[in-house]
Amino acid sequence: MRIELENVEEAGGKFSRVYAPEQLRFEEAELRLSGPVEVSGRAGRKNGEVELRGELKTKVSAPCGRCLKPVELPIEVKFAERFVPAVSWRHEEQHELQEEDLNISVLDGEGIELDDLVKEEILLAVPGHVLCREDCQGLCPICGADRNLETCECESERIDSRWEKLGDLQF
Repeated sequence: MRIELENVEEAGGKFSRVYAPEQLRFEEAELRLSGPVEVSGRAGRKNGEVELRGELKTKVSAPCGRCLKPVELPIEVKFAERFVPAVSWRHEEQHELQEEDLNISVLDGEGIELDDLVKEEILLAVPGHVLCREDCQGLCPICGADRNLETCECESERIDSRWEKLGDLQF
């Protein structure tokens, strides 16, 4: 969805969109949408800047970091993003960012692509280490058995032969 800047009013206008899962693709192949993405919010203009505030709700599927089973995660995010014209910093050779500048994007054109903002917000909301459950035992690194379902007889402390001599060192 594209928000055209000429249509954004000072008082702010509402926007909403529902994306089907196949409409937003992530470069991270293991992350996929498992439900529609509902986005709603307001867009307002002030002093040449455009501010988007809203929320999105969806469900994503990502593999467990230990056993690789798919895990469905509900995502609910509130977002606020300011867009400033590219010319506002163009005259400066260097610009030191302040904390409030972290939610600023540069306007380069006549509209704002909401799709990119939505994908970014979803990626930021997904935890860095997804687990199917806290006590997940994961996969055996030797035979690949799912340790949550079965036990294997593999030697758990297999040491690379190049490092064996280090075990003889006394401290």
